[in-house]
Amino acid sequence: MEIQIPLVIFTSFLAWAAGIFGTQCILALQKRGGAVQLPALICSAAVLVVGGIAVVFHLTHPFNLFNGFGHITSGITQELIAIVLLAVAMVLFFLMLRRSEDNTVPQWLAVVGIVLVLVLIVAMGHSYMMPSLPAWDTVLQLLSLLGAACVMGPATVAFIGAARGIEIEGIGLLAVIGAAVNAVLSAAYMFAMEASSATFQSFQYYFDPTHPNVAMANPANVSLFTGDSLAALVVAVIALVVALVGALLGKKQGAWKVWGAVVAIAGLVCAVALRIMMYTMGETLFMLY
Repeated sequence: MEIQIPLVIFTSFLAWAAGIFGTQCILALQKRGGAVQLPALICSAAVLVVGGIAVVFHLTHPFNLFNGFGHITSGITQELIAIVLLAVAMVLFFLMLRRSEDNTVPQWLAVVGIVLVLVLIVAMGHSYMMPSLPAWDTVLQLLSLLGAACVMGPATVAFIGAARGIEIEGIGLLAVIGAAVNAVLSAAYMFAMEASSATFQSFQYYFDPTHPNVAMANPANVSLFTGDSLAALVVAVIALVVALVGALLGKKQGAWKVWGAVVAIAGLVCAVALRIMMYTMGETLFMLY
């Protein structure tokens, strides 16, 4: 399947924004990281906007966006609802920070923020789960977005704190846990994508009546170890290792101005590579649907 770069950017950047805001909400629940809340909120909002703009380019013309809102069950409608709700939560978060004298927000708002972050990730992942695309139709695809949020969010907040000279208690542990969660979920999804190639073995001899000399599905083309998929696989694995090692070194040394940036960038590279793999592995069983 042709790689849809705007959608790769859309999902990766929205997972990044969700990760930053989710990290803020976790810190807010624990009454920590107050001074970093406002700059982190601005960063998460900016990343959210970049991701939102990217998806418009996938639709060729901005007005085509409205053609997808005809039914509540459409993926684009659910994603829009989740984005709007998260944006509203960000605005409330901003207003509460402006009113607060100690850079804190009500705990109920932090809980709502975490819930909406999860709703956005579920909405994004679920919109790609289609029975006709075995490499996409797995909950691990959805969870890989959660992994991306877990690694990029804490690392970005740690970097912002270090850049502003603010020490955030416990951010190192969050970064290490996030990098580990991302490594496990990303690796699981890569294994699931490779395993999905077995689905095509039973259909390699079926033919399209309008193209009798062309196989409907060629299992040889559906593997992480061939073509563009292999290149993306290598990049993703390297990024996973770099993010995990960077998080461990950041926690040990406390030098988050360096390691926060390294982990966040590695997390973004991994997320993009994983989405590229998703498209290169997106062989369809259209003949059955």
